[in-house]
Amino acid sequence: MYLIFIALSVINIPIEWLHVNKFMAPLLTETTIVSIENEDLDAVYQSVEQTKSDFYLALGFDEATGTYREPFGYSVTDAFFISEGRGKGLQESLQAVHAHADRLGPEQLALFNDLFEEDLNNGLLDDDNHWAKWKFKHVPASMAEVLLNEIILRVRLISGDLEFKGGKGGGQNQSIVEYATNLDYLVFGDTLKVKSSLANIKATVSIGGDSLAMAEKGDFLYFVPRTTGNHTLTLRGKTVEEQYTFTVLPAQIANREQKAFITYFEGAASTLELGTVISGGAVNCSCDPEAKYRNSTLSFTPGAEGWCQLQLRGANGVVLLNDSVYVQPAPRPYFKVKGLVNGDRLPKGTNEVALEAFHPSVPANYEVVSITYEKLSGTAGDETVESTELSLTNYSGAVWIKKVVAQSGSQLFESDQNFLITIEP
Repeated sequence: MYLIFIALSVINIPIEWLHVNKFMAPLLTETTIVSIENEDLDAVYQSVEQTKSDFYLALGFDEATGTYREPFGYSVTDAFFISEGRGKGLQESLQAVHAHADRLGPEQLALFNDLFEEDLNNGLLDDDNHWAKWKFKHVPASMAEVLLNEIILRVRLISGDLEFKGGKGGGQNQSIVEYATNLDYLVFGDTLKVKSSLANIKATVSIGGDSLAMAEKGDFLYFVPRTTGNHTLTLRGKTVEEQYTFTVLPAQIANREQKAFITYFEGAASTLELGTVISGGAVNCSCDPEAKYRNSTLSFTPGAEGWCQLQLRGANGVVLLNDSVYVQPAPRPYFKVKGLVNGDRLPKGTNEVALEAFHPSVPANYEVVSITYEKLSGTAGDETVESTELSLTNYSGAVWIKKVVAQSGSQLFESDQNFLITIEP
């Protein structure tokens, strides 16, 4: 996430632009007809579209949900555009347009130089790989997708394309949508916000067989999803109609931005605040089958280290939350004998010796499962009991506790210390 913020600040684009204007992607593909007459520009357009398709494949793009793996990671971006040379191929396509300036025309050439000014200043026309690295190195996958859509938009602007195909019956070339937030996808709990360029628009959102009206406030229309999945927004005027498809994704863990470094440990009771948007549901936790969800809080105790998948399903079985946390192994505990007096003695008359395992900064549940000891006033030698305490009835004298074993989750810990204590009658 930090890389996205840095990238956006460097190129002076507000952070909100990334989500609000991702609406341009479906606008370019779903509501327009591609009719580029210039052969060079059309070749570039096709090249970028193919690169985008191949990039989606590398990312593991899921058409049903509109999502892909690690949208904020850049390892796939670096491998695809730099190591595999796809960025260089994209560069060569753009160079071919500039090389045939006579066929492009003076106005389109001037527009090309204007739209690609920064790219030209960073080696677009050079023979090395500087431009590809400048454009895509360490760029998060979601931002790389935006950059590819931006190149597509520039090419089509140069060609004079972007003929609108929406607007049934009216024949107009302007979209009803003047402004939209979250029209590409929403996370459960987000709000779809649309401003129409026309008055008296009837707006509905449908999913399955249900059709819901959008709320109105001033010039804006609002919709808060009640479930996840693909939705269809329909805007109807007197002589025009448009439809847009958007996806509502399961919610994610709340407050992750404010709490960047949350650590979960095996065997430690943990909670997650999910926000009031999810009122209830059935929990499926891969590391704790007894996980509970109550009062907007998911409570669980991880039983194993590694990734722990968390799902919350509504009454209709729809996934409302789908996220995961990484569970660290519980750290080695400290061991102590309870109730010692003066460091090595138990109070007179004590018949039982209780052992404890704990960690001062991790609320993991450590349980002592076995104790190996020797009564120094006797001749029995080492003895082992599977318990948290020793029963020493009718014994007085020194006891050497040689080994203590504790358990937390699936982990066993053996003490690296021993204890010499005195039992007084």
